[in-house]
Amino acid sequence: MATIPLPPGLSLDQYLTLQGQLVTIAITVAVAMAVIGWDYMVLLPEEIALYMNFDKKLWRTPTAWLFVALRYSAFIATVPSLFFTSVQNQHCQAAVVISTLGGVLVVASSGLIFCYRVFAFWHENRIVYGTVLLFYAGMLGCWIAVAVHYKAITGPTTPFGSNCQMEPIVSWAPISYASSVVFDSVVLALTLAKVHSSSMPRSNLGEQISRDNIAYFTLATATNIAVLSIQALGSAHDMIKPAAVPFSTVMTVAMGSRVYLNLKLYDKKQQNRVSSFPLTPPISPGFSHFSRDRASQSPQIIPTPLGSFAQTAYDDKSTLA
Repeated sequence: MATIPLPPGLSLDQYLTLQGQLVTIAITVAVAMAVIGWDYMVLLPEEIALYMNFDKKLWRTPTAWLFVALRYSAFIATVPSLFFTSVQNQHCQAAVVISTLGGVLVVASSGLIFCYRVFAFWHENRIVYGTVLLFYAGMLGCWIAVAVHYKAITGPTTPFGSNCQMEPIVSWAPISYASSVVFDSVVLALTLAKVHSSSMPRSNLGEQISRDNIAYFTLATATNIAVLSIQALGSAHDMIKPAAVPFSTVMTVAMGSRVYLNLKLYDKKQQNRVSSFPLTPPISPGFSHFSRDRASQSPQIIPTPLGSFAQTAYDDKSTLA
């Protein structure tokens, strides 16, 4: 009968307790993977429509690419994590590196989508642009700084779960989630400030989009606050901390994707509204023939297709929220 060597410094009871905790983490990762897969299938028709209705102007701008990157970086983050939490393998460090890279890509792409959304609310306000980008750069820097410290070694064969063993992470690792909380809070605060300002035009469509985006930003912020609270616990809870991480990825991907699609829906309705208007403005009886000719030659201002959020949303003050 084969024997399983115990890790140094652990008794049999401690080892069995550790294995139980690792199984819990593996189940959590598997559940997160299932949720991400389900959400992917839910939004797949929207993604296919994006490819089928190919618009060169749309694909020249970064937001469509960010949406695609966000969708697939979720799998880069979660699929490798199944290997170093659930199965026996000899490539633990490679799986950790790939998963960590996917996590950083999720944060980077979703963060930029949030940035563009705020830019749409505060169109041409360079102070807001600079503030949001500063917090975004700080958040991304924190995530990269923590990511390079994740390491795993290949341990002895275990009766169940994975044989990968994560090395202790730096004590300041929660700074990554803290930076996400700060960034999300800034995005949410700027959105609320603009939506409730007296200068904000009102319409049913615009108000619905605003409410939806506030809900998305609130959920993203609340999730990262919850994960940060768990990550900030003492060393006695080290085995609980990894179980919270996958759900941050789930919510970040889900909310980032919906922020993009919600604004894309707005742009489609805007284009339909504009196309239903006459191409030339009505001419009052007091216009001279010269004025009529000048009016007919005036270029028409039509909202540009979605792609750069800052150029599409909330430019038309007659319909926007």
